[in-house]
Amino acid sequence: MGFEYSEVVKLKEKMLEFRIAAGKAQDRVANRIAQLALRKVKLMTPVDTGNLRNTWKSDVVKKGDTYIIVIYNQTEYASFVEKGHRKVVAGKTVGWVEGKFMLKLTEEEMQRIAPNMWEKEIEKEMRRIFGN
Repeated sequence: MGFEYSEVVKLKEKMLEFRIAAGKAQDRVANRIAQLALRKVKLMTPVDTGNLRNTWKSDVVKKGDTYIIVIYNQTEYASFVEKGHRKVVAGKTVGWVEGKFMLKLTEEEMQRIAPNMWEKEIEKEMRRIFGN
């Protein structure tokens, strides 16, 4: 049983091409997940004036081989809507307003669907480069 040296060279070239393509694919998927999360958290945000919903932002940070997707809102009352807050009348607590957990629920959903998105994108690149 033998092999052709030219086949090994072709395989090496395809592996290098895949390495570059996989990096680009990971960037695309990270940005796609960030956009999806942003859209989801905005839809789940309750609207009074629209200020809270319109001030959601996202960033994608790459540290080594790890992608960190940051979804944030700098509106001063965002954390109270997210986690809940007490009701105060005349200096006394009279109740509790439950949080909406729009960010927490969005994060949980993204953690559930993200691995499948990564896998599909990488498989697509593998099929493109290696065939089948």
